[in-house]
Amino acid sequence: MTFYSLSDSTFTRLYREELEISFSAMDCLLNGEKAIYASTELTTGLRLYNAMRECGAETAAELKQIKGKDWYTANIWDANLKAGSEFASRVHVNLGGKSMVITPGPFSAPGWTQPEYLAFWEQLVRTRISSVWLNRNWQYSNGCTFEFAVAMDAGVPVFDYEGHTLDVRQGAQLVDAAIQSLLKNGFDITKLRENLARVQPASVRIR
Repeated sequence: MTFYSLSDSTFTRLYREELEISFSAMDCLLNGEKAIYASTELTTGLRLYNAMRECGAETAAELKQIKGKDWYTANIWDANLKAGSEFASRVHVNLGGKSMVITPGPFSAPGWTQPEYLAFWEQLVRTRISSVWLNRNWQYSNGCTFEFAVAMDAGVPVFDYEGHTLDVRQGAQLVDAAIQSLLKNGFDITKLRENLARVQPASVRIR
């Protein structure tokens, strides 16, 4: 039994207004505290690149065409969501179950572009996150490498899958190695290069 039924009202809002609504919901949960952010591959990453390599596809769209939408959803998107949820749970347990851990996968904002999603997560990391934890193979993900760059720029501590502190030089070296590996297969690494450039120490050269 419910007291109010959900309506079919239609709303038209600016992106910034939707952003404020989303953050207000976050603030209801956080109540002035900061959370842990569990960064994980979603739309790009090693799982995707391995599947593309096996099928001889050069892009995600080509892989989806070869294997079909249902296969792609089950084996790439759903698999990444599951891995991200498990990682967030692992971080939560490792920290004694006392810290709120945010995983990005379940969040959906129909109509948002990828840059608008990234802007949302960037503002979240900069304003409401105490530390960022990176899942395995994060260096192959456009989103994870972007969030690493944001955390470094904002001075937010970063940890790897095992809980070891990750500094800017170590992270940059991992991303650079991922780029060189993907280049051998002719994959588009434009976004990885952009994110590496955001944190690039003088001692590490982009090739």
